[in-house]
Amino acid sequence: MENLMQDVRYAVRTLSKSPAFLTIAVLTLALGIGANVAIFTLVNAVLLQPLPFREPDRLVRIFDDLPGAGAKDVGMSVPEMRDLRERSGMFEEVSAVFSASTALTGGDRIERIEMLGTSPSYFELLGATAALGRVYRQAEWVPSFLDGAVISDGLWKRQFGGDPHVIGRRIRVDEDGYTIIGVMPPEFRHPGQTLNGDVEIWLAAGFAAPPLPMPPVRSRRLVPGGMGRLKTGLTVQQAQQRLDAFVAHLQQGYPKDYPQHLRWSIRIEPVQTSLTGNVRPTLVLLLAAVSFVLLIVCVNIASLLIARSSARMREFAVRHALGASRGRLVRQVLTESVLISVAGGAAAIVVLQLARTSLLALMPADVPRLIEVHSDWRMVGLALVLSVSTGVLFGLTPALHASAIDLNRDLKEGGRTGGGQSVRQNRSRAALVVMSLYPWCCWLALDC
Repeated sequence: MENLMQDVRYAVRTLSKSPAFLTIAVLTLALGIGANVAIFTLVNAVLLQPLPFREPDRLVRIFDDLPGAGAKDVGMSVPEMRDLRERSGMFEEVSAVFSASTALTGGDRIERIEMLGTSPSYFELLGATAALGRVYRQAEWVPSFLDGAVISDGLWKRQFGGDPHVIGRRIRVDEDGYTIIGVMPPEFRHPGQTLNGDVEIWLAAGFAAPPLPMPPVRSRRLVPGGMGRLKTGLTVQQAQQRLDAFVAHLQQGYPKDYPQHLRWSIRIEPVQTSLTGNVRPTLVLLLAAVSFVLLIVCVNIASLLIARSSARMREFAVRHALGASRGRLVRQVLTESVLISVAGGAAAIVVLQLARTSLLALMPADVPRLIEVHSDWRMVGLALVLSVSTGVLFGLTPALHASAIDLNRDLKEGGRTGGGQSVRQNRSRAALVVMSLYPWCCWLALDC
């Protein structure tokens, strides 16, 4: 530990004598490390973290497909939705979900907002509760639309000024009257694709009254989409296998409604996969790209350190002649490189913290779960790991370069510019260039 602290103090004194080099190196590393931390934080929030609902791995989206007609996600009929809930034996709850752009009146002004139509079981299915008032439940089922409406926190503050007495207030949605019964928490978001932006109001219907045909017709696919909660202990793969058998049973029971040539099928997929499937390839590609950027940064800093260590070969030779081992010299150079990279990582964290809001505003509006992107100990831990790893990565080659000491040559006044030294320096730089180009060549080969 004493030797390590000596190395750290010596590294600080040495680096402070080259402020221009230190500034360029720290800023360059802040760019590379900051880009990686920012993109990984986004990937973690959007793709890796589970959805903020009760047992999110049991939530699935339900799609009807007609492979024979080359059509996917064609919507389901009301009888099919009832069969899935009551006869399939696979779901605890099933809810219809469909988005629509509606005109809201009854607030401070008329506004066009996004409405989500659901079954009364929607909030029970998600395990979600209101921050103010209550949500509607399956026990309130009626054949037509329920009177109660649930609004978002954003709509509550924008249209009603955050009035705590908004519960019980009458509003009109496309000329139909409803009563506000609940306000959702600020962080609540519908776990599905939306038309444009976030859902602002939730309404429920029983789908068993006009304007739907009465009695419900099995061949009329009037419900755009569905969401369900699998029963405990049932995986998505097991549920899909049982669902395929259930579909075959329905086809035998209703041959006129399900013609064989259409090959009707029901497909389920995890809600998180359905929600993030469109942006997953883009985010993975961004993560790979910034990783290559960090590699290039390491190569550039390593080249600067090689040039710097070449100018310090006489210093290293003197220290070696006085008793410093080659391992101690390697550790000294690595200490300097790690200090530089840790400073770059710290600068990256500071910049990300200060510019978080601005950076998120640059992201496309259709990227889901942006509200869940936040700074925590994981981001700091990742920055620290990247900093130390990067410091070792770009410092190893200069450290080995510095340890290749020839006392007879390097102690001479001109040893630092000798031909042998230049050859080693050129070889090291060539190796770094090859290392930086190799991943890009592999990437292009795979792309082709």
